[in-house]
Amino acid sequence: MKSILVAYLLWLLGGPFFGLHNFYLVSPFMGLLYIFTCGGFFLGWIADFFTLPHQVQMANFLLHQHERPSSAVRREIEHLKYLLYRRLAGDPRAATPAWRESLKEKVKPRFTDDELMLQLLRAAQKHGGRLSVTQGVLETGVLFGEVERVLQSMVKSNYVYMDNDPATGVIVYVFKEIF
Repeated sequence: MKSILVAYLLWLLGGPFFGLHNFYLVSPFMGLLYIFTCGGFFLGWIADFFTLPHQVQMANFLLHQHERPSSAVRREIEHLKYLLYRRLAGDPRAATPAWRESLKEKVKPRFTDDELMLQLLRAAQKHGGRLSVTQGVLETGVLFGEVERVLQSMVKSNYVYMDNDPATGVIVYVFKEIF
């Protein structure tokens, strides 16, 4: 944490010729400029008298931001994980069990496409090698758009072909090797 008092002392004692306050405020380029121009021909040195509190504030802000952005984010994530863990573990301060189940559903990890294909293959095996999008959603818990997208990619790869269910007319995906 940079101090305004120290910055003003350095400004007064070594400012116009050496730019010590600039080095203190982690602005080495300005410090070198002060050395080579005698404090910006004394004009910069005089202007710094009025702007030094703001410069100290900015230096503190930048030092804080520069030193710990990742640790601050990490700390916040760990705190959120702790709160989530407490909620899912049945903390007595948590809300109703229905709320807990809803939260579990929201934080459930997403399948990769390959994992979803495997889940759909297992679901098709349960349904005799024929699977509608709705059945895929019910079996995997993944949204309709994702299930349909993966099934369409399986059709393009010739693992599956599309057909209509003779009784309902619904589009079904037929898994050739299972059917």
